[in-house]
Amino acid sequence: MQDIDDLDLAAAELRPLAEKVWGYCEGKGFSGKTVTVKIKFSDFTQATRSRTTALPFANCNEILEAATGLLATVYPFKRSVRLLGVTLSSLTNEQGEDGSEGQSQLDFGM
Repeated sequence: MQDIDDLDLAAAELRPLAEKVWGYCEGKGFSGKTVTVKIKFSDFTQATRSRTTALPFANCNEILEAATGLLATVYPFKRSVRLLGVTLSSLTNEQGEDGSEGQSQLDFGM
């Protein structure tokens, strides 16, 4: 990923991250209630933003929508964006019970 100054371009970089998170969750029968976006800027300072929902996320688009909204909270960027990461935490299994077996978050970044 090249450094990005545009919100739409940065948001587009979130899609493969959200897909990777959701693909893993779907394969293991997990979901989560908290999405966190980590933004690392060109000067290597970073910001994190998270959102917790009452119910677990139901699909990739919900994760992407939440992550995009979180990214928008730091726009306009004071410095260009160098790296992005998406984390899903507060994991639950499909029955809604804690099924993380010691795993409390999934973290995928570029």
